[in-house]
Amino acid sequence: MKSRVYIISAENLNSAIETIFNQFYKEPLKNKRIFVKPNMLRAAQPEDCITTDPKLVEAVVDYLLEKSALVTVGDNPIPQRVNEIETAKLCGFYEASKGYFKNVGRFIKKLKIKHRLIKELYVSRDIIDSEMLISLPKFKTHALTFLSVAIKNQFGIIPGGLKLKLHYQCPTLDDFCNLLIEIYNLKKPGLIIVDALNVVDARGRRYRLKKLIAGTDGWAVDYVCALIAGLKPELSPLLRIGLKKNLFDPKEIEIIGELSPIKGFAIPFTIPFKDFLAGIGSRMFAQIQSLWVPAFELNLCNRCNSCENVCPTRAIKYYKIDYKRCIKCYCCFEVCPKNAVKRKIKIV
Repeated sequence: MKSRVYIISAENLNSAIETIFNQFYKEPLKNKRIFVKPNMLRAAQPEDCITTDPKLVEAVVDYLLEKSALVTVGDNPIPQRVNEIETAKLCGFYEASKGYFKNVGRFIKKLKIKHRLIKELYVSRDIIDSEMLISLPKFKTHALTFLSVAIKNQFGIIPGGLKLKLHYQCPTLDDFCNLLIEIYNLKKPGLIIVDALNVVDARGRRYRLKKLIAGTDGWAVDYVCALIAGLKPELSPLLRIGLKKNLFDPKEIEIIGELSPIKGFAIPFTIPFKDFLAGIGSRMFAQIQSLWVPAFELNLCNRCNSCENVCPTRAIKYYKIDYKRCIKCYCCFEVCPKNAVKRKIKIV
């Protein structure tokens, strides 16, 4: 059976969402626990074109609520000075979620994976335990993977602080891409709707496409997005591995709608040994970022013990942190009701 990918005009966003659901999901949604995952990399405005447009989030939430689904919206941004809720407010997701946005960095669980270097991962419990995951990636470029769409969007199930550690643990681009594939397989989306409403290329040029790209197979969706970006799929680090491992077959992808490559769309510059250099660059960045650790400001602390109770490695005791056990998941930061946990530089 072929993997269908729809390219649909989103001039009328609500109508487009209804069409997509009718094409891909005809089962009753009443009382189904559905997790909606946009791309919330960091606090950004819709016009920046680096996070999912909140209008798309709102349209999906409205449709699900109309069908009486049990909705949760959330994502894990990179560590910042504000927690996930504040980041969501700055991105417009909090309001767009109609009261159903949740801080999913608070509670995590450990799962095993099959990777050359990494054998287990901590992931957000709310996403993994949902009955259905709806992924809303942003169509955008990425310095390492060239494009960041469906499969890369699954990296968001990893708590924010741990993303940097995983970058550091993967010395090559292939190692990192294979990690992304393992993470994607932990919780495959039941539906993917790519935000291609407004996009920006690697040179900062903006394109008003007003389109959505939808499917149920992340490989098929990423393949079609590569064609739209004018990127040869075999040059994409992720798609190259997928093709090599027979994880998808381009001949089994059915494209419905007009596939028009974006004229002049620039992807990140490619040079010889890019894989090697990208690996070194990402490791250096992650190593620098690893100097940031959670720390207490005890004058703000109300001694509620939330941080100690939520810590997955039991690194917190009596409001002191054992940094040898700390994995920098920042669950303590996300759960603290008084903002008494801060990010500070610690040189060991």
